[in-house]
Amino acid sequence: MNQCKRISAVLALSLLSLVGCSDDDSTEQEAVANVALKSMSPVSDDVYQPGQQITVDFSTETTLLTNEHVGVSFILIERSKVAELETEDEPDGYDLGEFYIEQLQEGEQNHTATLILPNEDLAAGEFVIAAFVDTSGVISNEVDVTDNKSRGIESGDESTYSSVTISDGHYHDFVLDKLKVGDGFAIFPGPGKRDTTGTGEPTQKVPDLIGFINATKFGNSVNEADISATITIGETTYHAHLWNEQAQAYMETMRIKFPDHEQSHYFPWDVAVNGVLLKAIHDDFDHDGGENSFSMTFTFHDNSDEIEAHSENNSITVEVPYALYHDEVSSAESVELNSNKTTIASASAMQTTASSATTLAKVGSWSATYGDSDAVAISPSFYSYMNVSSSNGGSAEGLVEADLDLYLFDKSASLVSASAEASANVSDGEITYAANFSVLGDTLIDEGDTLTALDKSLGYSWSEEQKVVETTFTIVIVPVTVEAGVSGSLDLGVGLAYSNSRIDLGGDIVTASMDAYATAEINLGIASGGVGIDFLIIADTFNATLYADLAKAITDSKITLGIDVTNDIEAISGEFYVYVKYPKYKWCCTVKTKTKTQTIYDTSTLYDKSWTILDESATLNY
Repeated sequence: MNQCKRISAVLALSLLSLVGCSDDDSTEQEAVANVALKSMSPVSDDVYQPGQQITVDFSTETTLLTNEHVGVSFILIERSKVAELETEDEPDGYDLGEFYIEQLQEGEQNHTATLILPNEDLAAGEFVIAAFVDTSGVISNEVDVTDNKSRGIESGDESTYSSVTISDGHYHDFVLDKLKVGDGFAIFPGPGKRDTTGTGEPTQKVPDLIGFINATKFGNSVNEADISATITIGETTYHAHLWNEQAQAYMETMRIKFPDHEQSHYFPWDVAVNGVLLKAIHDDFDHDGGENSFSMTFTFHDNSDEIEAHSENNSITVEVPYALYHDEVSSAESVELNSNKTTIASASAMQTTASSATTLAKVGSWSATYGDSDAVAISPSFYSYMNVSSSNGGSAEGLVEADLDLYLFDKSASLVSASAEASANVSDGEITYAANFSVLGDTLIDEGDTLTALDKSLGYSWSEEQKVVETTFTIVIVPVTVEAGVSGSLDLGVGLAYSNSRIDLGGDIVTASMDAYATAEINLGIASGGVGIDFLIIADTFNATLYADLAKAITDSKITLGIDVTNDIEAISGEFYVYVKYPKYKWCCTVKTKTKTQTIYDTSTLYDKSWTILDESATLNY
């Protein structure tokens, strides 16, 4: 029912009530379904600027409509033009947006709306904020709508308005809303595994920490700023260097740019620590204590000429638990290492001697979480292992594993899991192998055997679109059900061989190219909407090749091994938003359609890197 019809209905009902009056004035009138704007409190600050956030307290009073949900619209208008709210199709004011009341309650109900003053060149002076309950006409059986909105100012009653004084200029404020380390913790290489003397910007490409910030920019005079990160160990604070995609390097700051000034936005980050900071982390680590942690702080740096309203909200600090990892290398009578590259999971070149040990192991591993798990995130985890031993005339075992865990709207699923392993010894002259490949819980490869010789290639290609999750949320007044999933391809390519007492294992363990897809269902008859999405979840190739040569295990008491692990990844990039279109009264006489967009992601590529996780060969002499 549009507003004109609703007002006509009020007049008609009034006439009927006059005609139908009885002589018994003591008869109680039957309660009529109604919601009214009861009051609005004064705003907290004396003076505001365009672009500034403003909080408005107001109350509603409801009769017999407790199952309803409504939106409350707010408008800012010059005090001298308030009368236009009653007379003009398009009052000369500024839309401040809507507040959603999820469920009306019988009687008086208090609310607090957080609004943003328009980023417009407003004339300095006196303004008022007015409100209108249920401007979209969700309630169909409300007879009297005259008390739904601010009223009475012409007669001096301002109890349903708030007065606002606007000053010259524009509001300017950066706010850090949230800082999240992707996995919630950090793992660093232990002593001897990486340089601990380097200062300045790290030259590596391997990240030590992955995460994101959520940040808001109020006021549109500036939309860019630099971000820096620090780590505090004990009483000393160190620079933690941030990856810059364009420069393809770690630097002290990272530039971010805000797409709008109305909502909090996601910005990914990738941090590496230099040698001096890594040494401090080692020195502060308590092997016998409980949880080890350090403080990590992100800070905005405003390089503009504007004066920022608040600086205390430019920094945010979190406590990050951490651990150290070490190679699983037993000392041997003679270990010869040829280290081509020392990175996140590699051992430093070394020579050790001991009379009893006969085992040597090399481990390459890496994991991180990219994105916000409340929206869309991907968590790759890679593990490779080669172990050789003098037992059974010389033996070896190797393993490669890759897992991609998917998060959509805080619900998780195993996107892909792939593994291959093999073991052999000279005494038996046999090899035992196993391989597994599963996608979204469906096992596509699961095989294994024990043989005297092996030369086998395993491959599988999965390509389709599949729903993963369904979730419902509200935009303004419109409940929206979103179905989201993945679309793309996942491939496995692994080779296993055993010949002449040599094991070879590896290949492209996982090749992934996965986008997000989504559809939206609007759960309100008066509204429409949909999804805009062009979003990459992950494009990744994880390659691992391992070998162990047992040919000289008996004749020369010598076993050689090699392991080469690389990763090429791009993750979390593109645009993903949900929008709704809904009717809204323009305060007096007409109904317009308004569009509201909720941005889930609007981010360019940060994570687009290739690096070597481990590249080493070694010889075990015994």
